[in-house]
Amino acid sequence: MLWFKKQKAVSGHIMSKTDVLKNIIKNIDTKQDGVLEAAMNELKSSGLLETQEDGFSLVLTQKGADFI
Repeated sequence: MLWFKKQKAVSGHIMSKTDVLKNIIKNIDTKQDGVLEAAMNELKSSGLLETQEDGFSLVLTQKGADFI
């Protein structure tokens, strides 16, 4: 969510697969992998983010935009 906030994102803003890899995946170690998956599931289930068909790109929802 911090990445979206720094980008001054609005509803529908997309964090591309490249952005996800560069800003999230490269910064975690194997111990954090399970925590990341749980956190992403929580953000999606709470309606703050959606995942695009590629399974990596993240889309900020209106609820997520209101949150940040």
